[in-house]
Amino acid sequence: MASLPTFLSSSGRLAPKPFALGAVAAYFASFFSQFLLAAPVTARASVIPFLLVQVVIAWFWYGLHVRRLRDAGRPTGSAIALTILYALAIVLLLLVMLAIDAPGQPTGPDETPYRSVFQIFLLFFLIATILGDPNMGMFGYVVLGVIALMLLPILIAIGFTVWAGTRPRVAEPPPPPP
Repeated sequence: MASLPTFLSSSGRLAPKPFALGAVAAYFASFFSQFLLAAPVTARASVIPFLLVQVVIAWFWYGLHVRRLRDAGRPTGSAIALTILYALAIVLLLLVMLAIDAPGQPTGPDETPYRSVFQIFLLFFLIATILGDPNMGMFGYVVLGVIALMLLPILIAIGFTVWAGTRPRVAEPPPPPP
């Protein structure tokens, strides 16, 4: 594995400061990778570029956390579990994207799937619901619940990153005898 760049490696240890810088980079990369789901990109290359970037980001995130947990003397199983949770969230997002981009949808440059007046009003309704109607009713609570479920893996991952980054370092174990 000597040819593998160190930033993609999961071996070794990582101090808190480099971990924090790497975590910020991972979260920024994950945020900006959402632009690969834009209509011009998906029209030409589907969701393949997004999927490939997400695989690299997930491996980078996993490697960062494993190295940091190892440095803190903690087990690394939780990093595996959260990486799997992240992968499942990406699969769900891709399924939603494929459902939105279903066959039969208008795909020409002058035709967008959001030209319908009903869809525009539905979008405004959802935004108004989220912004705080005090009597939003059952549908509003369902929408807020779905949004909370979508954001929960992100909040868990950020919380785990903060927790892992704040663990104190432990002394490096001595090498095994020959």
